[in-house]
Amino acid sequence: MKILVVEDHAAVAEITCSLLREVHDHEVVHATTGAAALAAMERMPPDLVLLDINLPDMNGYEVAMQIRRNPRWQTLILVALSGFGHEVDPALARKAGIDAQFRKPMDFELLPQIRRADR
Repeated sequence: MKILVVEDHAAVAEITCSLLREVHDHEVVHATTGAAALAAMERMPPDLVLLDINLPDMNGYEVAMQIRRNPRWQTLILVALSGFGHEVDPALARKAGIDAQFRKPMDFELLPQIRRADR
């Protein structure tokens, strides 16, 4: 699976990307901001985006809404991740087109079970 990890915390990003590559054998790209995530999607359209909610330039809901505005990215799976005391707001997540939400650290064994939410 091609996965875009959007995470601004360097240690969390490094561990997440390493686990996804080395243990789960996924192709992984990392972005530290919402703008960088949108640019990365142009270079390597992912199957799944793991999206931190608390980013330095825009929040994860804004990134998700921009992703969903692009017709090419309607079928990819968006997963919101929260940590450090930040909770995912289910109503905002639904409105933004997020398919699932988890607290960090996420159990990556769950990835094959995540499906697109009915909209």
